[in-house]
Amino acid sequence: MIHAESYWFWNAAMCACALPLGGRMAGLAAPGAGPLALAAGLDGVLALAAQRFTALSPLALLGLPGSVILCFRSHGWQACVRCTVTTLFAGMLTGGAMTACLNAGFSPRASGAMAACLSLAACLLVKLIPNVLMNVRQVELRVESQSIILPAMLDSGNLLRDPVTGRPVLVIPARAARVLFPDLGDPSRLTELPLGFRLLNVRTAAGSSLLPMFRPDECKIYLNGSACKADLLVAVTGQEYGGVQALVPMSALPAGALPT
Repeated sequence: MIHAESYWFWNAAMCACALPLGGRMAGLAAPGAGPLALAAGLDGVLALAAQRFTALSPLALLGLPGSVILCFRSHGWQACVRCTVTTLFAGMLTGGAMTACLNAGFSPRASGAMAACLSLAACLLVKLIPNVLMNVRQVELRVESQSIILPAMLDSGNLLRDPVTGRPVLVIPARAARVLFPDLGDPSRLTELPLGFRLLNVRTAAGSSLLPMFRPDECKIYLNGSACKADLLVAVTGQEYGGVQALVPMSALPAGALPT
């Protein structure tokens, strides 16, 4: 029978390996040492409780989302849901690697070290080649209690700026804006726009047009695995973009955040 201390340690260690990898795969920055240690310890305790007392087995299911929330709650609930899924796969990778090493005759200590090295190698791979395992360009918008995360494209051709404040303007389609403003109908009906909108004069190859525009309460741009806040306005158009839901102007990125 496995000693309680060993059972706790190996579960905590696997959690400590899986969380940074899962976060990286979800496009989030690595968690701090304090939250990571607390999350790993909690996961080890829940696993030990489930192993010792069968009636407490459902508690073990709370270990994964609880650990993710402890480490990544500052990124919002949508990011935590995404990270829970990627951390589950990362845990299957590290746990499976350790089981394979044990079955091959390696000691628990050597098996754990090999699984940790595999997690580190996978983390480095995702960091060096981010487009392989994660969508590194996303935008998160929040208006009061409504929020949405959109796939995005950095658009060097988007030179729009608000003439009043000088802030850059991000462009999203109407179907995305309706998540933030459920009462928004056809954006071309300018007299029926919800409170908080104003108009932006846009010049295109087809001529001039007016786009509804609003200022979000919060905007985060996820770029190369890190989240950075952006101070911008959002224009709404009825045109869809074939899967890319937000056109981000290069001027909206903080200094030093340009993609490599």
